[in-house]
Amino acid sequence: MARKPRKLKPADLKDAALHYLGRYAASSARVRQVLVRRIQRSAKVHAFEPEPLLAELDRVIATLTGVGLLNDAAFAEAKARSLNRRGGSKRQIAAKLAGAGVARETATEALSQLNAEMPDAESAAALAFAKRRRLGVFRTPQDQTPERRRKDLMAMARAGFAFDLAKRALAGAESEAQG
Repeated sequence: MARKPRKLKPADLKDAALHYLGRYAASSARVRQVLVRRIQRSAKVHAFEPEPLLAELDRVIATLTGVGLLNDAAFAEAKARSLNRRGGSKRQIAAKLAGAGVARETATEALSQLNAEMPDAESAAALAFAKRRRLGVFRTPQDQTPERRRKDLMAMARAGFAFDLAKRALAGAESEAQG
């Protein structure tokens, strides 16, 4: 059985936001989403109007943004780097940033920052994805049948990689240069 939420006061919002940010890296939209849900749950259980708390939430988010604890641009850049290292394509990274509530312009800027830091980011991501999923030459019992190759290419396409890039990654073309 779930615990009954306590009645929130305006002073609790900043503490709740700081607690959430202490545990998770998040965009301002995500912090807002979490706290709105918490406010609504408390208002429903304790039968009060949530509008004053929602207005206070806007002030709390503005304060946290002003002091630098909430920075969507820094969050987007760090998330883009992390997803790229794991093997995320640019399309996939853009979709995940949009899902996290990052504005399109901020996400575009984060992706161009990633390109500036690492010009071959997309090919490195494709290679990392193929290694992580054990596709192509990275499969332990080698299977170079046309059916297996087609399935591997489909997996790379679903992950958002272009056909020629997927072919190179599955062949392990850059594997000697990367390590």
